[in-house]
Amino acid sequence: MKRSYKYLICILVVFVIIFGIAQLKNLHDKKDTITKENKQSYKGQKPKNKQDIDKPNTKSFSKYKDIDRYLKKRNFNGNITVYKDNKLVMSNSYGYRDFENGIKNDSKSMYLIGSANKFITGLMLRQLEEKGIINLNDNVNKYIPNFQNKYPITIKDLMLHRSGLAKTNLIPYYYGLDGAIESIKLRGVVLNRYHQYNYNDVNYITIAKVIENATKKSFEENLNELIIKKAHLKYTARYTSAKHSKYMVNGYKSIKNQYIYTQPKNLDKYDGAGNIYISTDDMAKLINKFKSGQMLSSSSTANLLSAGNNNIYPSSYRYGFYSYLNYQRYRGVFYQNDIISYSNNRYIVSIASNKLSEPYQQETEKSLKYIYINILKQQLT
Repeated sequence: MKRSYKYLICILVVFVIIFGIAQLKNLHDKKDTITKENKQSYKGQKPKNKQDIDKPNTKSFSKYKDIDRYLKKRNFNGNITVYKDNKLVMSNSYGYRDFENGIKNDSKSMYLIGSANKFITGLMLRQLEEKGIINLNDNVNKYIPNFQNKYPITIKDLMLHRSGLAKTNLIPYYYGLDGAIESIKLRGVVLNRYHQYNYNDVNYITIAKVIENATKKSFEENLNELIIKKAHLKYTARYTSAKHSKYMVNGYKSIKNQYIYTQPKNLDKYDGAGNIYISTDDMAKLINKFKSGQMLSSSSTANLLSAGNNNIYPSSYRYGFYSYLNYQRYRGVFYQNDIISYSNNRYIVSIASNKLSEPYQQETEKSLKYIYINILKQQLT
């Protein structure tokens, strides 16, 4: 009787093993079927976020070879991006972003934006105005207590560079944006510059602090929320971004074919006015989204782009860029990085270089002018 029980148990064990193997095989076959079905269902589908993988449609751009040939002839080191009729038609890179390590420029190369940062700050300011968070006519003291008590300064004064604030070499041992503001407060106002146009980084550094205090968020948080995410930018970041550090170009002085690296300093004090890195692809995309009304309301966009008889500002400068009769200009030079863009109703051209001759003769902008006028046949007036 005991022996029969043993046989029965053995038979049951064998049955369980066979059943288990069969179930595992069915599960595996089912998984394979689902995988194949998923592959079939996704095959041919377009990615959800098309902006992240836009590639230039060079076939539709007859001037591509002319621009490429011109830049190669000039031994250009940098990047160029061209939009035509709101479409990306050219994105080219030349030379190196890191000469010491032989790392070549590519479409991900990010340039220290310098004063072109003011355009980004201006877009942020205008968005916050539209939301009623900041009023352009408010005294700066409303957002930064006791900023200047003797000579009243408004946010509009800062935006138009009419504050009269003294230019300052930011105190090295005053750290970050707060340290920069303390340096600016200490230097005060130059009386004969008060309410007169005087281009000055400290105006937009101060706007950065106004934005922080008005939103109760860091400048970087506002940058990510109001600019990077809204415009779907991938290669734009504050200089502290570890994620993007490998794409940030080194800036070089070019002296008799020797390339001398220039180490950026005091970037912690330049929120609002110069410490963002950006690719030419992202810069051109941001300008395109701004001009097509995707960053601001249609009325704000038209307002900022006004020129000639329609100009409602005291000069061509407003919100970090220049608006002329036939084109707009966005420019920044900082630590041997030069990035400049021109735009009109037909074209957006962004060009940047990280190898600048010494002494520098504005070669990057001269190249852009030649391309814009002689190759693309556009007006600069």
